[in-house]
Amino acid sequence: IMYSVWGYYRHLFRRSLLSWRMLSVALLTILTMDVFLAGLRDYCHDAGVRLSQWGFAFLWINKYVVLSFLLIYIFAVSNFPLDRERERYSIARMGVSRWVAAQGLYLITFGWIYTALLLVLQGMLLSGVTQWADGWGEGWAMVSGGVGGYDMYVSVPYQVLSNYAPLEANLLVTVILGLLLGMLAILVLWMNLYFRAAGAIAGGAVIFLGLAADKLGGLLQYSPTSWIQLGYHYNVMKPWQPKPGYIVTMLVLLTVLELIMAKLRVEHTQENNRRR
Repeated sequence: IMYSVWGYYRHLFRRSLLSWRMLSVALLTILTMDVFLAGLRDYCHDAGVRLSQWGFAFLWINKYVVLSFLLIYIFAVSNFPLDRERERYSIARMGVSRWVAAQGLYLITFGWIYTALLLVLQGMLLSGVTQWADGWGEGWAMVSGGVGGYDMYVSVPYQVLSNYAPLEANLLVTVILGLLLGMLAILVLWMNLYFRAAGAIAGGAVIFLGLAADKLGGLLQYSPTSWIQLGYHYNVMKPWQPKPGYIVTMLVLLTVLELIMAKLRVEHTQENNRRR
């Protein structure tokens, strides 16, 4: 069973999640999240403000938060596919196509695991200033009004407070983030089949496209990393901005297309006695 797609997929969990790379990624993620939330925590402690538990959606409105965590994620997946020389026995038993498919499925799953990690970390680091509420609560409205004297990386646009229910906003951001991370990971997998640094270059290009889209609104339809920011979703004043249905559909289609292209690429390798 080890040499079925499912068996190798489980093997990747044991091997990849319990590695020094993943330990460094976890530590870097914790430290980065703490930096981004420190100013908000300090303000809440000083002003005696309590926030509701719905803050995850607001964290991703800041473009530097998006940039930082996505770059960490690209580092986390940049070693896929695994070295084929070391994996030649597994490839011989499975076939190279199933070998890369198992890694693709693992990377998609890992995207959701990393999303859950970010969600849990945000909740833990704000737990000291959090109170449970059904709605947004007064705390987020106070932050929305502007806070001076603190290094605040969490933006709370009035547009989001007024147009989204808390559960809707957080569920939407969580789903888009999970799909986005899966798409980026499969892009890295596919590009690394050409040369080892290609995946990091391609992933970085997609991420930095989001910074360009921040200045040029016409790029929002083509900038996946901007789609996680609720402020860039469709509203009646800006009809060119993408809608959630378009975003989810495009992320799924891009992931499937990249996985197909990765399989086609890997089938033309020396392991299958074909030319590269």
